Amino acid sequence: MTEFPVTVEDAGAMVTATQRLPGCPPERALAAFTDPAAVVRWWTGVLSATLMPGGPYIVRFPNLGAAMSGQVVRYQPGSHLEFTWAWAHDPAAPRRTVLVTVAGDAGTGGTLLTIVHGPHGDGAAEATARAEHREGWEFFLPRLGSLVSGVRATTGRSG
Repeated sequence: MTEFPVTVEDAGAMVTATQRLPGCPPERALAAFTDPAAVVRWWTGVLSATLMPGGPYIVRFPNLGAAMSGQVVRYQPGSHLEFTWAWAHDPAAPRRTVLVTVAGDAGTGGTLLTIVHGPHGDGAAEATARAEHREGWEFFLPRLGSLVSGVRATTGRSG
């Protein structure tokens, strides 16, 4: 069980993850995707990004020996970040888009974080990719919640 539950919906082409972050302002929640010092703490990746349309958005995962690379589509501090990505070691892989939005959550006095990830196509390989993305957000977003709130999350998986 986690202190920062994540709801993940798989609508075929798009995977949507939502998370309530009590006591966390939207600016801090979005900085978890834009501040290299924050990214490494919850996503365990080294971020290199230029936060303007067309700028690079690259996350290197030293423990995996892999990197995802893409471009910033749009960015508004305290509101949203949209970037494309694909695994750098597989140039033929489909390029996906991740849209991260943050909004004040009156119910918790914090932030509602929403991630829309896709598009995913049909077929077995795309079903596998959707499942991996769902599992990834279910695993990593509680860690993000811990980071932005200062509370340690517990998950059923180790990482």
